[in-house]
Amino acid sequence: MEISKRKTTVWLLILIGLTYFCSLIPANLTGAETPEMLEVFEVDEYAQYGHVIRMLTPGDSLYQTLRSFFIYLHYFYGFPFYFWSALSILPLKLFPSVWQGNTRVIMCVLRQMISVLPMILSAGLLTWIVTKFKNILTAVLLDVLLLTMPAVLQNDFWWHPDSLTLLFLSLTFFFLDRDEMRCGRNFFFAAFACGAAIGTKYLGLYFALAIPAYLLCCLIAETVSFRQLIVKAGLFLLVMAAAILFSDPLLLLPQERAEIFGIMKQQTELSGSGIFLQYQNVFLEDGHLPDWLTENYLRLPWIALAFVTLIGAVVSRKRNIRTLGTVLLCYLVTACTVNLNAAASRLHYFLPIMLPLAACLGWFPEILPARYRSSARNALYVLLGLQMILNVHTDIPLMKIQLHREENSGSIALYNTLQADYLPLPEVPPERMTRVYRDWKVYFPEQEGYAVLTDWNLASFPLLSEWHPDLILLENENIRAYSAEGVTERGVNSDKMALTAAFYSAAAEKAIPGYEFLTENNFGMVFKKELP
Repeated sequence: MEISKRKTTVWLLILIGLTYFCSLIPANLTGAETPEMLEVFEVDEYAQYGHVIRMLTPGDSLYQTLRSFFIYLHYFYGFPFYFWSALSILPLKLFPSVWQGNTRVIMCVLRQMISVLPMILSAGLLTWIVTKFKNILTAVLLDVLLLTMPAVLQNDFWWHPDSLTLLFLSLTFFFLDRDEMRCGRNFFFAAFACGAAIGTKYLGLYFALAIPAYLLCCLIAETVSFRQLIVKAGLFLLVMAAAILFSDPLLLLPQERAEIFGIMKQQTELSGSGIFLQYQNVFLEDGHLPDWLTENYLRLPWIALAFVTLIGAVVSRKRNIRTLGTVLLCYLVTACTVNLNAAASRLHYFLPIMLPLAACLGWFPEILPARYRSSARNALYVLLGLQMILNVHTDIPLMKIQLHREENSGSIALYNTLQADYLPLPEVPPERMTRVYRDWKVYFPEQEGYAVLTDWNLASFPLLSEWHPDLILLENENIRAYSAEGVTERGVNSDKMALTAAFYSAAAEKAIPGYEFLTENNFGMVFKKELP
């Protein structure tokens, strides 16, 4: 009977996953008419897109083709992210009409296969770990709860390594659970999954306390001796290191390894200080969790219940629940410590924290005495259902925004006005290209007759004096941020920030020397070079 229940649950979760996967396709076809449009909505997608396309572009020889595939150059994320991304869109190359210039389809496949699918699998794994699919309704409600979290939905709208990393983290928990404190092959499968998580986005390091805690549980339970524990711990590290190398083989190449480590160092420094401005993480300002966290993951009562349930799991009489609860608690302590000491908090940073914590709700009936479990299970159904309703209430507007983001984009509207009313510029001779500078999120697609410059370090007078653009397109958000009082003192590099602040302060006054104000909307401003 129990096996039949589990099979039914598996098929129901597969059906839910397929429905969820298909329902996101229309939204994930948006915001990608051209590669430049990616930058309007997600700067990271734009930064990544050219690299995965280059990986699949044939070179002059087999060596150059393979080199382009493996030397992926964008070392902010590990090779698994780019490998699976390239593999997912490789079949599209069989259809030249789809591949050539069809950014919409390519991006939709990337978002679906690298963000949506791993998220579905992660939710299923976390649901299995805490429920073992013993109760159909509990498993279904918990799985749907995880998938409908607004933060999860928003993460499914972009192509980024977070879902893939979460899958590797979930697999680590899954194999530790299956190991049952034997430190056998599943223990080493967990080591490999942990290494893959490190190789993808470093987040496997969240297990720094959890794995020693697991081994200590094994020692206390006397499933391994102290001598065996030392050997198993060493082997775990070896397998994990092998997984890191396997997932990022460029670490074997001295030049690429130096560049990867250089970027890791840079990212670590930026995480502690901020990118352009010095940030102070005020996550727990006034002693309260921020609204953006509770509204996009779990409301505060559910977070409290999940935490209490986790503590209950740690002290449970059931050895498997107690062990996994201890591992999860140590993992969350590490993950929270890292995030609370980072320069800034972003919504997707908490996916590896809030999803495992939310999954703990499935343990709620199991940590109580047997006579209370039936009532607790019924209460859990109600609680999960209420949180799902809150999730969907937030999800529907998010989905509408995503479906209509192109027609509602101020950035695209600014370009359309510029193209309809001002381009081509009559003062630029037809034999010369019109030079355009644009801020990151300002839309200006690549086209004949125009040379477009954007700079990740933001605009300044020295930069523009070298480029001499005919048009300057600026984002209002940048103008407000970098013309604010005291911005120079808050800069990570005060000398560079002084140059940036001088430029955007002039833009705020519509007084850029040598340029006249042309047009604006709620998103940005356009300046045109003055005639000599």
